[in-house]
Amino acid sequence: MTNDITTIQDKFASALDRRQVCSFDVEFVDNQTSPLIHSAARFLYFLEGVCTFSLNGIDYEIIPNTLVSIMPWDITVIKDVKEPLTFQKVVYNSDFINGYLRTIYNPKNIVINLHETIKENPVLYCNDDMAERIQTFITHLQVELGDDSLNPDYAKLPELSDAYVTSMIVGILVLFNRFCQKSKQIKEVENNELEITNQILRYINTHLQSKITLDKLSKIFYISESTIAKYLQENIGYSFTEMLNEIRISKSFDLLLYSDLSLNIIAQLVGFTDASHFIKAFTTKVGCTPNEYRKNYQSDEEVLKKKENEVIYKVLNFINEHYLNDKISGSMVSRKFGITMMELNHIMVFQVEKTFDEYVDWLRVSRASELLITTELAITDIAIEVGYNTTKTFTRTFTNIRKMTPGAFRKTVNLQKNNGEIVSTKKEKPIHLENL
Repeated sequence: MTNDITTIQDKFASALDRRQVCSFDVEFVDNQTSPLIHSAARFLYFLEGVCTFSLNGIDYEIIPNTLVSIMPWDITVIKDVKEPLTFQKVVYNSDFINGYLRTIYNPKNIVINLHETIKENPVLYCNDDMAERIQTFITHLQVELGDDSLNPDYAKLPELSDAYVTSMIVGILVLFNRFCQKSKQIKEVENNELEITNQILRYINTHLQSKITLDKLSKIFYISESTIAKYLQENIGYSFTEMLNEIRISKSFDLLLYSDLSLNIIAQLVGFTDASHFIKAFTTKVGCTPNEYRKNYQSDEEVLKKKENEVIYKVLNFINEHYLNDKISGSMVSRKFGITMMELNHIMVFQVEKTFDEYVDWLRVSRASELLITTELAITDIAIEVGYNTTKTFTRTFTNIRKMTPGAFRKTVNLQKNNGEIVSTKKEKPIHLENL
């Protein structure tokens, strides 16, 4: 069981362009992370550092030249960091890749399912030859895509870039499968509950078209309904219904972006009874209707047009004035200023180094931090005051940004009235209010 707040990572390969098949980035970690649920597949190639890496409750030792494959709805934690980590991150759309593999020319009629072997052996310790061959593909991706955090202009990617990038991903998958046959990993199950939880999430993700209930899952996994509900709530912080809707909405994104299927058909494919239920759930989660989402992200307009320069400060001022409103959304802001969601996120990353959603959450948590230490308002009231509809959503977001719950923040941080500084009772160094 974990006491940390579990964060669901974004479904998309790139936060800036949701149509991207893949993105590349480099990350640095020197401390233990909170648990993460990954709704998009990714490779992590560790260049430096030593740590313990928990993947679905199984601990693996991470050393330089370790390649980790993470599949949708895997649960990970980086812990026991003995030496600071530097790793390359390749996030990709596994559904798109699997679809591509099913359609390629296959004269021998071989069943191609590169992800199945990897699910059983997700961590690969590379010798010099393996490392060189895998690094070749990763380097090609880096040159083609640039670093996602450095705000690449996806509109200017070379012709047929998606085809080229797809071939690089398939190359890594093929090598991973080949090398896995030669290298057997010793698995040490630290958290059996987490492993079962991941199996449940994967089952839900691959059986959305059938009616999924706690009773059905209970019969499949030979676990009581109450135990399944307990595993979900205690290990990832979501109820069964919340997690089911998260997976359904996540699955619908690709269908909206890459197909012309009607909302009725999409609703059936992801497990909703009809289009109206799908529209309601989607709008509540995303902040716009499925049709609005499809229109925003299927647009082929050029990124970072000149008109952005005219609206950039108007956009930021509008967000700063209205971020406490629970109705504000990226879709609403993009419509108001006549730009696409992709353009909006480029504006945000360029100006404040955060996407729209990240910036709004940051503003809200900053305001909540002030209210926690300057008022006696209940946490529930503060959540509503700063624009969240539920305390649970507020707590998750706050903990993800502050690395502690609102309650813990209120107990450990005090406001010095004399000089306007916030001082942590656990740290000697003062934290200034304006830096929160």
